[in-house]
Amino acid sequence: MSWKKQPFLFYPLLVCLILFGIDKLFFLPVVVENTHSWKKIERSFYELKEDLYQVLLDENKKDPSKKIGLIFGSSRSGEFDSEHIRKFVPNTNSFNFAAPLGPPSFQYYWLNRLLSEKLPISYVMVEIDPILFTKASIDYSLNGSYDMKFVLEHLDYYRARSSNPWRTEADGFSVDEVETYFLKKLFALYKYPLDPSAIKANNKEIEVGFIPVAGLGITGKEHKRGYLDKIKQANRIKFGALPNEIKFANADFFLEKDAENIYNQYLKHYQLSPTQIYFFKEIVRIMEGKNIPIIFYYPVVADPLRRRMEESGIWKEFHKETLEIVRTLDSKPNSPYFIVDPMNESRWTCKDFVDSLHLSGACFPNLLPILFPKDLIKSD
Repeated sequence: MSWKKQPFLFYPLLVCLILFGIDKLFFLPVVVENTHSWKKIERSFYELKEDLYQVLLDENKKDPSKKIGLIFGSSRSGEFDSEHIRKFVPNTNSFNFAAPLGPPSFQYYWLNRLLSEKLPISYVMVEIDPILFTKASIDYSLNGSYDMKFVLEHLDYYRARSSNPWRTEADGFSVDEVETYFLKKLFALYKYPLDPSAIKANNKEIEVGFIPVAGLGITGKEHKRGYLDKIKQANRIKFGALPNEIKFANADFFLEKDAENIYNQYLKHYQLSPTQIYFFKEIVRIMEGKNIPIIFYYPVVADPLRRRMEESGIWKEFHKETLEIVRTLDSKPNSPYFIVDPMNESRWTCKDFVDSLHLSGACFPNLLPILFPKDLIKSD
């Protein structure tokens, strides 16, 4: 039977190809700008790390004598500014690769790439926090932040189930995570679900200074476009940092309520991710013998949230297990590391918070000398 005689047999394939081509139109920047909600900015922080990476390489070419600091973590680490850190780690440009809910898998991805460049690295800072080790933490980073080769090389195809995630013999991303990655990579409408309300909101004027002024405001998509430009500018001027300009402290009753919301969202039904535990172990392993100081930073949180983590037992187990992994470096020559938990430091006195997770910008001068001890400079 010839296909020329039975062409209708190929109609389903033809329809699939047409639909696949139409779907690709939704990857076009102009389409994304109009159809994807202007309020959803988180994944842009991930995607623009490629831009920061190029800035880092360009800066290193311009001045190879200048050393490089690397910062990895969540938005709580996104505020660490190279200019301020230079006071504690001289002759060093610090590049901030932190991203919203930036999990260990994303941290390892960039650390591995940057170490392979043979750069003059002065130090590495890694944020470790219970929320970053949850199953939910990978959602943003699966939106195309990793390259295909990395994902396929770290496919954990035969992961055995275990009741204790810390003892699970994970070997990379789970099959479900890899499937999600490729669906988002290949299908625009999976990565950017069509939302008619977003199309309207993107082209509607937003409030300027909390006051709507007809004809003088900007649309949602214009606001997002400007914010993305701000991130790119920060990559070049602040080397990825976005300093917190909010200097006030929120009221205790607000922090109590926010801590309750954060706890209920991420920690009440705490589900650790074997994937993130695996990549955290890989971060520690890849630093063995490099003679590069690595700072493991337990980020500060407002007292109501820390109290909830301690009362639930989450903090005690998390702290114990992560310290056990980090301290495997004790037996490895030329593997200097520092463990910093400012909440147990008497020197940490500025405890003003914008919300239960984010420290006021006014407190970072107090935090920096705790994070970057004099011993670090000696190791440099």
